[in-house]
Amino acid sequence: MASCCSPGGSCCGTSAFFTRWSRYYARRFRSGGLEPVQKHLIEGIQTLPLAGSTVLDIGCGVGSLHLTLLQRGASTAVGIDLSEGMLQEARKFAEELGLSKRTEYINGDFTAIAPSMQQSDITVLDKVVCCYENLRALVTSSTGKTNHIYALSHPKENLLMKGLFKSHMALARLFGWSFHPFWHDWAEMRSRILSQGFTLAYERSTLAWQVLVFRRL
Repeated sequence: MASCCSPGGSCCGTSAFFTRWSRYYARRFRSGGLEPVQKHLIEGIQTLPLAGSTVLDIGCGVGSLHLTLLQRGASTAVGIDLSEGMLQEARKFAEELGLSKRTEYINGDFTAIAPSMQQSDITVLDKVVCCYENLRALVTSSTGKTNHIYALSHPKENLLMKGLFKSHMALARLFGWSFHPFWHDWAEMRSRILSQGFTLAYERSTLAWQVLVFRRL
């Protein structure tokens, strides 16, 4: 099992933060199912047939997305997360749904372990790009492991979301919080994905989030 980071590193702060919230996310999935953003991601991914596809879920959380894709026809899934607490909840859901033999879970930083990962047909990053400092490395390594569909969500480019993120980042610096989100150049991110041979196949948004699904045939 890959270690997420060195003690005190920024990804360790991310791990601890989401582990504290893992039971909340599990209760929310159990009681309410998929969030609106996740429903858009599933809809966009299903523009191509799922049958027999392999799934790579980076920042998989409690597993809601890849477990849903498995229920809808995908063959196997690998969930990667910095938070062991999130992975514990994902394993519980996989067991309850009878999907444990079709799932694998890895606790670690995807960019560090990417060279050892197998190719996937579908890669998903839900609300992950705003939690990762080196976005260029994340996009390069994850698109490089994707055969057909690359699906992600990122904060919507509006004054409300930008203000919220910038405020959180400023407070984190001021008080020395171990975790804070990142605001990136989302247009540059999109261009980088397109430069890897993908085309934009689906785009939707909520008040706070933008959903993009790319495909490479």
